[in-house]
Amino acid sequence: MNRFIKVIDILLNQLKKILVRFRKSKFGLLFIVNIFKIPDFITDRRVSIISKFKVIFAFGVALLYMVSGVDFIPEMITGVFGLVDDLFIFIWCLGIINEEVEKYKEIIKEENAPNIIKNVKFSVKDEKE
Repeated sequence: MNRFIKVIDILLNQLKKILVRFRKSKFGLLFIVNIFKIPDFITDRRVSIISKFKVIFAFGVALLYMVSGVDFIPEMITGVFGLVDDLFIFIWCLGIINEEVEKYKEIIKEENAPNIIKNVKFSVKDEKE
């Protein structure tokens, strides 16, 4: 029984760390806005291939895990409690996607900064001349 409690404690601590990570990455209702940025994210050339791969892979993992019959906690044995691992994997994948889209939004914001003037040639002249 003590081992079971220890395992549950470890799992809950890991879940807490993940949820804190998602909170820092603005995970929540703002993610709905980020969903509409995903097509631009995938087609934009400024985004690295690795970031695109992470998003596509996370989406694929979430989809395959939800559809497949293979689970860490099978629903047939544990009933509704078996959906916890599905929910955990889904939230984890959404967090990865959200982090990458937030990075993409920062790239766009830096590029469209109004205080930066690009392609300007200038020279400095001394007042005595």
